[in-house]
Amino acid sequence: MIGLRLGMFSSITGALTNSLISFSDSAILFASFAQADDAVNDHCLLYRKLQEAHRRSHMAAELLVQGSTLSIAPEDILRLTVREIPHPTSFHPDFCSFDFFPRSIGGGDIYVEASLSMFKELGFIETYRLRRRTLARFLLMVQKGYRDVPYHNWSHAFAVSHFCFMLLRMPSVQIALDDLERLSLFVACLCHDIDHRGTTNAFQLQSKTPLAQLYSSEGSVLERHHFAQTVSILSMEECNIFEQLTRKQYQTVLDHIREIILATDIAAHLRKVEKIRAMVEEGYDRDSTDHHYLLMCLLMTASDLSDQTKPFKFAKVIAENIYREFFSQGDLEKQMGNRPIEMMDREKACVPKMQLEFMDTVAVPVFDMLSRILPDLRGTYHTMMDTRERWATMEDVVTEEGLPKGGLEYLRNPDLEEKVEQRIEERRTEAEMVR
Repeated sequence: MIGLRLGMFSSITGALTNSLISFSDSAILFASFAQADDAVNDHCLLYRKLQEAHRRSHMAAELLVQGSTLSIAPEDILRLTVREIPHPTSFHPDFCSFDFFPRSIGGGDIYVEASLSMFKELGFIETYRLRRRTLARFLLMVQKGYRDVPYHNWSHAFAVSHFCFMLLRMPSVQIALDDLERLSLFVACLCHDIDHRGTTNAFQLQSKTPLAQLYSSEGSVLERHHFAQTVSILSMEECNIFEQLTRKQYQTVLDHIREIILATDIAAHLRKVEKIRAMVEEGYDRDSTDHHYLLMCLLMTASDLSDQTKPFKFAKVIAENIYREFFSQGDLEKQMGNRPIEMMDREKACVPKMQLEFMDTVAVPVFDMLSRILPDLRGTYHTMMDTRERWATMEDVVTEEGLPKGGLEYLRNPDLEEKVEQRIEERRTEAEMVR
């Protein structure tokens, strides 16, 4: 790098010296300065490209170590190719229900098989002539692209995709979005957190990681990386599930996937929430390009937050995974000599309180807006509000009984859960008596 900078300086001064000695005409002198300026720009551009190449090389080395070159066993592809694709309900009778907890069907390869089943059920395999072997290889590569972190892992991607699957089966969504938009949304859900490191965008920026250096000027550091990894997988041999699309369709799908994955950045969602709210108030207009974009973003955000809509016994399990990941980041920040924010600090974070704040700020408004566009989702909204009531009651009980608020142990305390349910039952009985 030093040598490159010296070379830049040498070429600049050399160009200036030659121009001053050789010419007296002011116009020619001006042209010489312009040439020198071009040389500066060329060298700066080269320097930036070298820096970017270095960062990309660093990330490529990381990925090779993480995934052992992400190789796929031939027998795994064969297994997914030769068998008849099962109906989603073969994995669980309640699979096609918004209340269903998709992680309960198993894990790993079962999620791949179920994803294949959802592709078929949504009609994508037939409509877009998806080659079975290519789709199998793509799904296996996506699975391998996820790291073994507590929350942002392959099971999270599958759960998000399941909720999206349920949305895409709704006649109202099939009318609102075109086929390519629905395909893009489902693929984006599967890929939206590929290679997530279990840390936030803020941590990436604060730590000046290679990812942050590569994407910080554009914002949404991790989300841009997830999209880049998606494109990388699609570029691999026998992984391009869009191979039968026209060039124009392919570009459209990639543009949709990019925008949808970027929408998973909560900061980006909050910036566009007023536009989404305006769309809800006006009523969805299928002829509006902006409304199509905003609806896809809203459906993606809702799918990403769908754990908040599950019955409390499931939501509590997922919350523990989320905060295990947060606390791991907080521990790293402490080791670096920094002070983590409350929700990342295992000694200070009160999970019920944090959950309530997140639900009231982000999740509840999302599902309120969505259920106003899609009235059939009011039941899902009410399930989420039941879960919210239990978090609020748990916070009350923890505070009243002076239980330690830090850590995660009390989330697994059956006595505490029983007290929460008893308190809610008493409250509802009193409300009935008042009526």
